[in-house]
Amino acid sequence: MTTQSWRLSVYDIKPGAIYTVPGDAHHFLYVEKGEAMAASASGMVTLPTESGHFPVGGEMIHAGERTWLYEVRPGAPGLRTHEDLTPVLSRTISIGEGAMLLRADRIDQPAGMVTPSHHHRGPGIRRLSAGLLLAEVGDHVDLIQPGQAWFETGREAVVGSNISDKTNIFIRIMLLPAELEDGKSSFVATTPADAARPRGVVPRVFGERMLA
Repeated sequence: MTTQSWRLSVYDIKPGAIYTVPGDAHHFLYVEKGEAMAASASGMVTLPTESGHFPVGGEMIHAGERTWLYEVRPGAPGLRTHEDLTPVLSRTISIGEGAMLLRADRIDQPAGMVTPSHHHRGPGIRRLSAGLLLAEVGDHVDLIQPGQAWFETGREAVVGSNISDKTNIFIRIMLLPAELEDGKSSFVATTPADAARPRGVVPRVFGERMLA
């Protein structure tokens, strides 16, 4: 079967830096704290705390106090290096041919909630903004604290437990089949019993972009 390879990464942009977005990848920008700005030929956009933006190649990002840049690069090249970027997590993956989209969303998970066992219909990076998460991904178990990121291939069973006394918030990008355009769910329960359980999360889609 023919496959296509991708590198998925998330970086911190240095506070106060002016970073020019390269045109060889797809990007999503999340302002975790402070105010950022995105400047292009069409003008300047102000991005407040907890907002998201899909910048295009050539845009200049004026980073806020904590500005996260998610990147999806075709062909699985090496990690991008730049003086204003600090890599947080980066993975390569090969998936089947076919039209794909990039979705960015925010997930809120109430205190004490445990998701049913599940997977999603494509790979992606998640990064925790608030709370405390116990992430069971396949055979791996990780305690995720604010600022940490984790990767899901979309193939292994996943259970996420909010072990804090407040709402967990994480920001996610996923590569998904184009047929899921317009926010269609990518969630696949592991068993019928899991499908009958409440998911217990509140998603908010920032947007989607079709990938060429």
